Amino acid sequence: MNRFRTLRSAGPATLLAALALAGPTTAAAQVGHAPESSPYRDIRYGGYLNVFGGRFGGSGGAIGVAPHDGRTVGLRWNFLGNRPVQIGLGFASGTMSRLIQEPTRSPETRISGPVDQQVIWTDVVLQFNLTGGKRWRGLAPFTGVATGLAFTEKTSEDSTGFRMGNKFYLAPMAGTRLFLSDRLYLQLEGRYTFWQVKYPAGFRNPQDPTGTPLLPDDALAEWTVSPWVQIGLGWAISLPF
Repeated sequence: MNRFRTLRSAGPATLLAALALAGPTTAAAQVGHAPESSPYRDIRYGGYLNVFGGRFGGSGGAIGVAPHDGRTVGLRWNFLGNRPVQIGLGFASGTMSRLIQEPTRSPETRISGPVDQQVIWTDVVLQFNLTGGKRWRGLAPFTGVATGLAFTEKTSEDSTGFRMGNKFYLAPMAGTRLFLSDRLYLQLEGRYTFWQVKYPAGFRNPQDPTGTPLLPDDALAEWTVSPWVQIGLGWAISLPF
C-alpha cells in the first residue's frame, strides 16, 4: 500500500522511468529464447531457383507398358519462399523404361523390352511451409501438391497401337529444405505421381492362340501411381516483392 502511494505521488517522469526499467525484464520473461540463441531464424529471401535430380519409380501399370523407372533432372523457380504458402513453376525431363506387350502373341512371346521412352513434366507446385517464414535449426519442412502435364515421345519399337500420349498428372508431396546459408539450401522431396494409362481396344480381347487375357481386369483405362524422389539445391534470387 505504501508503495502504491509512493508511485501515485511521484511525477510522470518518475513513473515513465520505472516502466522503462521494468519493460525489458517483462519482455525477457515472455520470450523463451534470447534472439541470438533461438533455434528459429527468418528465411530472408522470397525467390529461389532450384536445380534437382531424381528417381522416378513405379511399375508402368498392370502390364508395364507405361513409362516408369528412370532418372530425372529438372529446374524449378520458387517464389514466396519465405511465406507459409509458396508457389513454384517446374520443368523436368527423364529417360524412362517400359515394356511392349503384343496382344496377338502367346503369353510366352508377347512381352519384349524394356525400351527407353523420353518424358517431359511441366507443373505448378503449391507448397505449404510448416514453419512459415522461418527455419528451425536450419530445417524448413513442407508438404504440398504439384499438378501439370507430362509429354511422352513415341516409341518406334512399339507397333501395337499403344500410345501413352500427353497426360495430366497430380502429385502430392512432402519434404524439407536444409538451409546451408541464408541464400543456399539443400532440398529433399518425395512425391507420389498419379496419371492415367489408356489401352487400345485390341488389348481387351487379344487374338493369341491360347485366348489368354492381356489385361487382368479387362479394363481399357487405369490410374497408376509412381513414387518420385528428388534432391536438389536452391539458390536465392532477388524478387521485386
